[in-house]
Amino acid sequence: MPKQRRRSLREAVFSHSSPYSGQAGFFSDGNPGRGCLVPQVTITSDGDSREITEEDLEEVNGRLRRKLSNSSISSNGSSTALDESEDDILSDNETKSKGIVTLEHLGDSQSNAWWKLKTIVSCPLVTSQRRRLSWVQLAGHKGSFKAGDEGSILKKFSENEKLCFERLKEDALHSFVPSYYGVVERDGELFLKMKDLLAKFDLPNVMDCKMGVRTYLEDELVRARVKPKLREDLYNKMLEVDGEAPTVEEKKQKAVTKPRYMQWRESLSSTNTLGFRIEGIKVATRGETCNTDFKKTRSKEDVIQVFKDFIKGNKNITNSYITRLEDIKQALKASEFFKKHEVKYIYIFYSAFSFVSLVWLIDFGKTTPLPDGQNLDHYRAWEEGNREDGYLWGLDNLLQTLSSLARE
Repeated sequence: MPKQRRRSLREAVFSHSSPYSGQAGFFSDGNPGRGCLVPQVTITSDGDSREITEEDLEEVNGRLRRKLSNSSISSNGSSTALDESEDDILSDNETKSKGIVTLEHLGDSQSNAWWKLKTIVSCPLVTSQRRRLSWVQLAGHKGSFKAGDEGSILKKFSENEKLCFERLKEDALHSFVPSYYGVVERDGELFLKMKDLLAKFDLPNVMDCKMGVRTYLEDELVRARVKPKLREDLYNKMLEVDGEAPTVEEKKQKAVTKPRYMQWRESLSSTNTLGFRIEGIKVATRGETCNTDFKKTRSKEDVIQVFKDFIKGNKNITNSYITRLEDIKQALKASEFFKKHEVKYIYIFYSAFSFVSLVWLIDFGKTTPLPDGQNLDHYRAWEEGNREDGYLWGLDNLLQTLSSLARE
């Protein structure tokens, strides 16, 4: 049996994996003709641990309905709550900088088989000789995701995200976002059904980047200032990264406000210097643990080194990233949706075996339309009130970073 492991990866992810038939997605049924891999990870709670076994999978309605009875599943990003930032989601005792996965069991019944996921990317999981599952769990809230039919996942219903997917169907970006299949009901709850971006891939290698010069919505900052509150949990998160970061007054209070924390956090990383930042990495094919120690990765040289280590200098992968990102850039510039919304995540993956690579835009849970008559160009410097996020500036820097790597 595999050793128990507890690791976390912050928020959404870039993922690399190997396809069974060349399509992207999160789950894949096994090919009996291929050798069975031993499960590589155990997801644990703070109190005790257990492995996800064959008995955790069910057959429903005469088909293999892939179900992890103690896991939430996502291929499409993080938060579904529009009024919370990532720091509202995280528990006080979570030590993200150390890469610890923490799950809280919420119930034993199969009808309510959920775990609370706290910013986790789980490592690849492969079950029996008859069935292979390769999956990556992105950051999310408890009960946000369930396995859908083959090739799909279910994300807890959000009217805002539903509207985004409906608008994107007719937009220039439609080829770069997960296919959307509408609203479905499961166990009395509503879910958005969408394409599973790692379907028929196994052993995914994963990287997550957030785009833009700020990774929170401007409305979040405004709301936090209207009702300022001293947060001990955010103070402790600050100390984990830099013990000298709090001011003398903050050290006396042993607390900081949320606006102060959010803006301090952005200043540490390449969000501030390049307009994008690496959130975390998991390279399954090397048997590595999830690495989230990128909070102080600021310079272009440091970012290039992270990418170099991630893909081991494979120029075919690098060039395929560049090509796809250039296509996305042109689509973004032509997109009416993009002009009127803030979008945060890019999702990248390649095959560990065939080196097939793809790039997607994901996670519209916090994507809200701008006031009527206001458009963004995503290049201008952000000043509070203009809602600019620097997304395209960050994308240009990401492309330049990869181009530098390709020339080496």
